[in-house]
Amino acid sequence: MAIHPSDPPAAAVVAVKRAVAIRVGNPKFPRSRLSTANRDAVFISLPHRIAYLAFGKIRRAEKLRAAATIGNWRFLVIEAKRRTAADDGGGEEQEPIAAATIVKSAATTYETTYELGDLNEGPFVAATSEAIRRAEKLPEVREGRFEAFLLTVPAVHVTALWLQDYQDCHGDADLLLTLPPSDLALEPYRPMAAAAFLDVVQDLARKVTSDHATRG
Repeated sequence: MAIHPSDPPAAAVVAVKRAVAIRVGNPKFPRSRLSTANRDAVFISLPHRIAYLAFGKIRRAEKLRAAATIGNWRFLVIEAKRRTAADDGGGEEQEPIAAATIVKSAATTYETTYELGDLNEGPFVAATSEAIRRAEKLPEVREGRFEAFLLTVPAVHVTALWLQDYQDCHGDADLLLTLPPSDLALEPYRPMAAAAFLDVVQDLARKVTSDHATRG
């Protein structure tokens, strides 16, 4: 059971593979870790959707699923690296080096097409992978059936791995693991029920409103 893979459109998968292939080992992108990656060791993994919770929806939200908007597809870009015997007896390590966001193309065609919207190599890349690793060890996740989303709440500086329970249409059994470096009001990687997570986010939103009122 556990975390089931999302099913992205085939055209989105083609688009992300094309975008990554162009950049892997390519010196024209010197600031990207992909430029120095081993072309034969790079692959995409963990397709998932990005969910967005707007500031205007936070205060009146009763359910996270009803308040958040599901958006673009995101993929982790992994590089398989060989460990040395001194490190861990040899073997292979899969290191997340980037996250690619794929958006619908503005081109007018009969079929929906996709293109690279963003290639990110910041801290949320490794944090997403770490959150998945920790979540897979939770008893409720091992015994349940979940789909992963990346939830972003930019107004209060919070990003989280959002595990939606397939068996609960209301989302009461959903779990969220906050990714660092989010607001410290939420402990990194601590599993939280959707209602408890939303309570903290709403408190943070009230503080933002209060700060603006004070400054005004």
